[in-house]
Amino acid sequence: MLNKLTSTTLSIALTIGLAGTSAFARNLSDAGANDIAVAVSETPTKTEAQRNEQLKNNVLNLVAAARAGKVAPPAKSQIQPARSNGWSKGTKIAVGVGVAVAVVAVVVLVQAKKGPTEGIRIF
Repeated sequence: MLNKLTSTTLSIALTIGLAGTSAFARNLSDAGANDIAVAVSETPTKTEAQRNEQLKNNVLNLVAAARAGKVAPPAKSQIQPARSNGWSKGTKIAVGVGVAVAVVAVVVLVQAKKGPTEGIRIF
């Protein structure tokens, strides 16, 4: 009974630890900055209007050249891009601490099952 409870608890803890999301993942200081950026971008200036027109003209020229067959698609790169596991430093630390806690919990449960008379034998 104790083994079943232990294995169930350990598997739930590992699942939550590895697959759970962090409640602190959102940066609260950026929330106000986004509101200001939206307010500023709503009023285009004269230079922005010129840039938008220039961009529109460039895109139209590119589309016309592509239809005429003058523009070839770029060749695919033979080098694979570097990929990471996407975990932040805090997530990696949390996983490491979670694994350490799980190992300690298993050792404590095994010792509790053996009883206090046997003790820990190093050699």
